[in-house]
Amino acid sequence: MVRFFGKQRRTPAKEPAATTREPAATRVARPAPREITAEPSIEPPKPPRRRTTATRAPRRDWAAEAAATPVGAPSPTPASLAVSPSIDDVGEPAPPKRRRGTRGGRGRKKPAMPGAAAEPAAATTATTAALARPPTTPVSLEEALTRQAEVIESFARDVGATLRSLQATVVDLQTRLSEQVRTDGASHPRVAVFVDVPNVIYAAERRGIDIDFGRVLDYFTRGRQLVRASAYAPISDDPQAKLESQRFVHHFVGHPYRIITKPLKRFADGSMKANFDIELAIDILTMSDRLDVVVLMSGDGDFRRLVEMISSRGVRVEVAAFGESASSELKTVADAYIEIGAHLDEFLSR
Repeated sequence: MVRFFGKQRRTPAKEPAATTREPAATRVARPAPREITAEPSIEPPKPPRRRTTATRAPRRDWAAEAAATPVGAPSPTPASLAVSPSIDDVGEPAPPKRRRGTRGGRGRKKPAMPGAAAEPAAATTATTAALARPPTTPVSLEEALTRQAEVIESFARDVGATLRSLQATVVDLQTRLSEQVRTDGASHPRVAVFVDVPNVIYAAERRGIDIDFGRVLDYFTRGRQLVRASAYAPISDDPQAKLESQRFVHHFVGHPYRIITKPLKRFADGSMKANFDIELAIDILTMSDRLDVVVLMSGDGDFRRLVEMISSRGVRVEVAAFGESASSELKTVADAYIEIGAHLDEFLSR
């Protein structure tokens, strides 16, 4: 309503009609009323607004400049690869803008660590160096297979050379070890002592002497390496008899002998006997491959063939016995014969 009435023209109000008409002579010519119309207001035009902006230099393409830089020349190091530094009207680089912190604290810069400034520079240098490298040209499938075959062949050659070197080292070590063993064997021959206890004890009792088998062992191992000392002693068939106090055993208790026992057999005439020929012969034959010297303390002629077999293997055989109980055939086939009676000062107990 307001808009409608506001747009209507304002017309002068009509004068009330006169109640009395004036005579024509007295009438005065009145000017016609002017119509009042609303004319639009004309405002003077405003001058155009000038925008003042700082003149900035065009952005630099740092990646293109780094790629175009020769390999030997130092590449440009921008502050940032994303945005080039802005230049003000004077021509000097404008200071970097600082981001205003928010109420919650986000956006505020944290204090930089002492070595943090060098890390972005190093990353930038590495990036520019990577950009400066010439792009690799794609290769065909045949070239890739050829290169792979060459790499595999080179690797196989290296592995083969390494294996040959290891084999040579192993052979060298084996040679040195065998030479060392041979040298040690030459300086300290390996010896084993086997005692036929009844044969030696019966002869010593007939002479009325007591042999110290510890001193016997010291005598035969001078300058040698003792491998085994075995004593073959018969024992009583009484299960209640103590082993340490028996006739053929107590001589070796407390000395480094391995005592091999067998119960005595009783015959019809009342005699007793225990034969160890088979056990002693088997032990000597089994150990002869690891020995340089075999000392057989027995004068029994049944061991003649055993001594011949051991001597044929290159093992030195020394026979030790009393003269009255030693077989002449055994003395003949042995490499050395030691008369116990001639060395009583070495073998008797003190």
